Amino acid sequence: MKHAKITWTMALIAGGIFLATASLAMEHQSGHETAGNHGDMQQMQGMQEMKPLPGVQEVDGVKAMFHLVPIDPKVLPEGHEATHHLMVMFNDTRTGKSIDSGTVAVKITDPEQVIGKPVKMMGMQGHFGVDVNLDRPGVWHFRIAAKLADGKVRQFHTHTVKK
Repeated sequence: MKHAKITWTMALIAGGIFLATASLAMEHQSGHETAGNHGDMQQMQGMQEMKPLPGVQEVDGVKAMFHLVPIDPKVLPEGHEATHHLMVMFNDTRTGKSIDSGTVAVKITDPEQVIGKPVKMMGMQGHFGVDVNLDRPGVWHFRIAAKLADGKVRQFHTHTVKK
């Protein structure tokens, strides 16, 4: 009985040490993750306000999911006029794996139906993204063309309403 109590006590102490170490490691790692993005916790706050856009779409075995994240103007360099970060994530529908290599561009149609020039989206940790300026209310359309690793060109579309 005495041996069992000592064993349980040792196990509880070891478990406590393990949990404390893991917690400290995760806290330390989270500081590194935010430092590399925009160097500001306000950017992470914007991620909490991420808005899924309508129209999860599947084209030729690839599923696209769209998100729009507001950007705090305080984290942007002088003269940068973006209001949001547009993100698209691609997954192979057969395997479920993320697709994060290829060339992706977006054409944005503003509320007055003016279509902008294609803007390249950069590959960023599991998604493609670009900062965009949605500077007035109305319906904004995003037409995304993606030439992924398999060489096929796929077209996707989503939109948002800015109030």
